[in-house]
Amino acid sequence: MSLKIDKIAWGKIKIGDDQYHDVLISGNLVEERDYPKLVEYFGTSHEIGKWEVERLFENDPEVIIIGTGWASVLKVPEVIKEEADQKGIFYKALKSPKAVKEYNKLLKEGKKVNVLIHSTC
Repeated sequence: MSLKIDKIAWGKIKIGDDQYHDVLISGNLVEERDYPKLVEYFGTSHEIGKWEVERLFENDPEVIIIGTGWASVLKVPEVIKEEADQKGIFYKALKSPKAVKEYNKLLKEGKKVNVLIHSTC
């Protein structure tokens, strides 16, 4: 499976033949964000769970990108930036369409990139 994100639209992310609402890619693992678990913990999907933070740092990434949504509503915990700084990992939080472009660009350059994309708000 290609890890390139083929398309993002409101509420939809297409990777190859698969479609996701929100996605987390870590190494070769592509997974739908666990909406029920996020709502159980936070009451919303506009937060990043501890389990997702852990996954973002798996597989020794060179870069971590967070797509914060179309209006940057997703809240990014400061611990991500702090841990990235400590480990020498480049980190960016961008509106989701820009995050997808940046992710694909870095992937094409051969970088090891982990990404979390929120596809709404």
